[in-house]
Amino acid sequence: MKRLFFILFSLMMVVSCLDDGSGMGQTYTTVADFEYGNNVQFLPDSTFFNTKQPAGFGYDVLNFCHQLDPTKSRVEGGFLLSCLEMPKSGNIQGLNNTYRLYASEPEKYLSNTYTVYYQNPEPAFMPAHDIVFPLTENGKCKIVGFYVTNTAAVAEYVKENFKEGDNITLKATGYLGATNKGTIEMKLVDFTEKKDSIVSSWTPFEIDDLGYIEYVDFEITSTQPNTPAYFCMDMLVYSVELEY
Repeated sequence: MKRLFFILFSLMMVVSCLDDGSGMGQTYTTVADFEYGNNVQFLPDSTFFNTKQPAGFGYDVLNFCHQLDPTKSRVEGGFLLSCLEMPKSGNIQGLNNTYRLYASEPEKYLSNTYTVYYQNPEPAFMPAHDIVFPLTENGKCKIVGFYVTNTAAVAEYVKENFKEGDNITLKATGYLGATNKGTIEMKLVDFTEKKDSIVSSWTPFEIDDLGYIEYVDFEITSTQPNTPAYFCMDMLVYSVELEY
């Protein structure tokens, strides 16, 4: 079950209109939950990517980018949406593990829509940037944080191949124009002498220390070179200041 750790932002979208004499503006903090309602039609256990606008899909003022193959039939790298319904029986056989979240307690994930990021090992198949705020000429955006977890395919690979000392690290680097705002990282998998840890439930990843950004790029690194490079994201909290 997704638990909002951003308590301040979980109750409602906070919006205020500004008018300092130089023009109108708006400032708010809200959550990208990737619930598009009737705008995106999902089947059970399905994925979605935007073939009409192949650069990715948008949520409010943010763009979540991907690159498609020439036939627009699959995502070669970047974000897509996943709606994978967990059967009440808990039997997960037959579901596609590539874009299904890794659930240690399947009964808590009966139905979820979230986004999955794939890092293609071939850089040419990746979008130029991963999350983009395209309105920097008219405002500012700060990503406070979001929830992450592994995909089932990553967890399966780890269980079969990892040993003590192996890990998977997720890195988020922010940019404002040409300025690198820094990198924040977390462990998605950490096999140490004391523990064998695979992130298996929605876990907070706070990146607000990056400050205002134009885009955020992700990097998944692993001590095992052939590890599948995926992670799931949901409930992204961001703050925006706009001037009209």
